[in-house]
Amino acid sequence: MGKLFKSSDIFLIPNLITILRLVLLVPLIVSYYFDCMLYFYVLLGVVILTDFLDGFLARRLNQISDLGKLLDPIADGLALFAFSVILYVKYPDSIPLWFCVFYFCRQLLLLVLSMVFLPRTDSVYGSNIVGKWGVVFLTLGLGIYAINIQSLFSLVPFLIYIATALLFLSLLDYLRIFYILSTKK
Repeated sequence: MGKLFKSSDIFLIPNLITILRLVLLVPLIVSYYFDCMLYFYVLLGVVILTDFLDGFLARRLNQISDLGKLLDPIADGLALFAFSVILYVKYPDSIPLWFCVFYFCRQLLLLVLSMVFLPRTDSVYGSNIVGKWGVVFLTLGLGIYAINIQSLFSLVPFLIYIATALLFLSLLDYLRIFYILSTKK
């Protein structure tokens, strides 16, 4: 992996913003779990803003890096997984346990395969569009609970099923890429 990542990439503005988002996940989840909603909404706003800002600034400042391509989906995945689990624990009827297990296994599998195959490649494969749409549907479902729009709670299972299907399809695409990498000498 040494040939992919430069230590100086940590100090690129977009990567620092992504690292900040990772750090903010703990107080975000804790504030939601303990019903400190004012803090939660402020932190949620900052996390959403930083998720937009890191990619925008990476392109705008020409600071796109392989480290950023790796860190951003990790930050997004951790946030969505942690929030799914918190919702399941706090409101067992909100997010099904099977989804939490699926999402954890998907993310873990991608992380392990990335660690195995990244040393064999010259660049990081970015997120695929199907996975991005899966994250959009998942975020909508989680967001309905996060901002407590009770009139839309009945939509959440539908959004979770769509997210699961899209995330599974994107997983298959990643597995295809890892298979291609495994056949390279």
